[in-house]
Formats: sequence, structure tokens, C-alpha cells
Amino acid sequence: MHELTVIENVLQISGQVAKENNLSRIDVINLDVGGMQHLNEEIMQHGFEAAKKDTVAAGAELKLFWLPVRLRCNSCQQIFGTENGKFYCPVCGSKDTEVQQGMELNIKSIEGE
Repeated sequence: MHELTVIENVLQISGQVAKENNLSRIDVINLDVGGMQHLNEEIMQHGFEAAKKDTVAAGAELKLFWLPVRLRCNSCQQIFGTENGKFYCPVCGSKDTEVQQGMELNIKSIEGE
């Protein structure tokens, strides 16, 4: 369950950002999560609720923005998703592909006062 480690890190970074920007509280943390991170939303939300107590984010909401996996074929340059569960190019059949989106795990923004 690396979700809890992710949440702890998000809260630590958010706390540092709040301090640097003189925020007395964090209201919302917006987090981009790529599909290849294989994180469970329910576990993340539950972990966030437990871990945020006694922090500057004690009353905060965690908003997760899930980004689908997008690949680029290195043979024909086609950009495609993996909705069909396949990681090879649907145009030319090449398995020589590169992840363009889906590995993200970024704090998109922090809202507070």
C-alpha cells in the first residue's frame, strides 16, 4: 500500500508550501495522478483523512485528477491510449512505444488562506 506513503509525502510538501506562502490553513489539495501509478482512490482518501489530523491541512479536501495512459509509437508517431489494455500501436502494430502521459504524481495546486 504505497498510497499511504504518497499521502504522507503530499501532506509534508503541502505543509512546506503553506509555510513558505504564509498560509494558516490548507483548504484543498489538487493532485494529478497518472494511470500507471496504480493507486487506489479509496485508500488514498481514507489515508488522507487519517494523516491530515493535527496538520495545517486538517480541514482540507483532497481532489484527485486521474490522467489516462497515453503512448507514442516510435515507428509511426501515432499517439494512442491503452483503453483496450494493449501497449502496442493500433495503427502499425509496433511494440516500440513510449509513455507520454500516465506516470504523473504531481501536486497540481494547493488552496488555502
